[in-house]
Amino acid sequence: MAEHNTFQGARNIVINNPQFNQTQISQAEKRGLSTLLGASIPAAAYDSSENPRHCHPGTRLRYIDQIVTWGLKGSNRNHRIFWLKGPAGVGKSTIAQSCAEEFAARRKLAAAFSFSRPNQRDNSQRLFTSISYQWASKHKPYAEILKSTIHDDPTIIDKELSHQFHHLFVIPLRELITNREDIPECVVIIDGLGECTGVAAQQTIVEIVAESIRNCTAPIIWLFCSRLEPHLVATFNSPEVSAVTHQEELTVSRAVDNEIAKYLIDELARIGREHDLPLPWPRERDIGTLINLFSGLFIYANTVVHFIGDRNSLGPEGQLRAVLALSTSVTKGSAEYPLSELDFFYLLIMQRIPAKILQTVQWILLTTTIPSFRTLTRLNRQLLGLSSSEFRTACRTLHSVMKVEDDKIIFYHASFMDFMRDPQRSKQFCLWLGSGFVLRTDLMRRLRAACKNPDTKPYSKFFRVLIRADSSNDEGDDAEAYENIIAAFLFLSFTLPWDATSSIALVRPGFKDVADL
Repeated sequence: MAEHNTFQGARNIVINNPQFNQTQISQAEKRGLSTLLGASIPAAAYDSSENPRHCHPGTRLRYIDQIVTWGLKGSNRNHRIFWLKGPAGVGKSTIAQSCAEEFAARRKLAAAFSFSRPNQRDNSQRLFTSISYQWASKHKPYAEILKSTIHDDPTIIDKELSHQFHHLFVIPLRELITNREDIPECVVIIDGLGECTGVAAQQTIVEIVAESIRNCTAPIIWLFCSRLEPHLVATFNSPEVSAVTHQEELTVSRAVDNEIAKYLIDELARIGREHDLPLPWPRERDIGTLINLFSGLFIYANTVVHFIGDRNSLGPEGQLRAVLALSTSVTKGSAEYPLSELDFFYLLIMQRIPAKILQTVQWILLTTTIPSFRTLTRLNRQLLGLSSSEFRTACRTLHSVMKVEDDKIIFYHASFMDFMRDPQRSKQFCLWLGSGFVLRTDLMRRLRAACKNPDTKPYSKFFRVLIRADSSNDEGDDAEAYENIIAAFLFLSFTLPWDATSSIALVRPGFKDVADL
């Protein structure tokens, strides 16, 4: 039976009143927002569990009130950028978090994004996509335009930052104005700008925002929080940016001792109640010693509270005594390096790790620096051959500076991994010294063993035993395990120097066969 074709032989067809499946169109447009979400970092939002807690009640009120008042002034303000700047550890992130919560409660928050280098939230390409997605979740007319915009051109998410900004903000907002839609003036908060990968990207972000303000292309006001990096100082002080920016500097100052004391007294009282400690605990003179030890650094106080409250220790009394003992050895830091006092405490944390698991702890920290691992615990365990229980036991020794949540390692503050990378500060515990060399050698041994044996077939049982540090760890497939070993080995090869012994081992016959696998 011949196939019937309605249009066979037809010429110059004209279709009047075409009908399209609206459900299909709607679903396609919804995929536009899904694409945007896939190019975002939800963990960087203000209400993510990965972000720091807000300021302790009754502290940093001067800065919170100043920023919230600035954000609520309305469109007549001259400075639509607020730059909160200061050294590490003075509380910029907790202030940003408190302000985000205040603006959100008043429905004035468009979005908040927190960069974090140790937590692998450092991709500049995901900043404007994340902000756009957060705002779209609050503003339906804006969301409707974004759906069709990204459906029509999904490559927007991969364009350079200036094009992203133009297509995600300028054009949609212009269309909203044309459609006479109400566009509420909202605040965007960007915390930890200096932890974004690439100096040029950090400067570009600020310059794009400043240009938008000068050209009145988006009704957004912007709060930036960052360290006083020289390139950021130069950018914010440039004529084009400074004309639309208000700057406020947080300093390391003993003037905040009263606020730190309030936080410390409240938190230690809570820990004392949880452990049913007899009063008075801690003693008033101990509080005074701690305040002097902290020297105006909020991050020091916060880390010590985590340390004293560690439920895996022998109890808060012994933890407190260990911290108080630091007061006799600490030398005061300089204005150029205010975290030197905190380094003594970080050393104390590392010194208290049992010797039999110290290398494992260092290796866990080392794996978090490998870009492809993204602090995912499954990949870290797979590389190191650790069970979930072994992994968590090792991580509990670092309770004061990080936590394990779901499938991620989350660091409380960038200063700890900065410390662990610097041999002058972390000394024998530095990740780039002994532990790094040992891990690289172990990875090289496993790769060479898999290549050297002629009976080894890719992804066979014998191959699996060689490639995996622990063949009983069934998480992930063998191909992924092998690729992760290659990624880790190459990273450490480019990061760590090569001595004569390591170099000879690298070029021994057989290692070239890795590529064949």
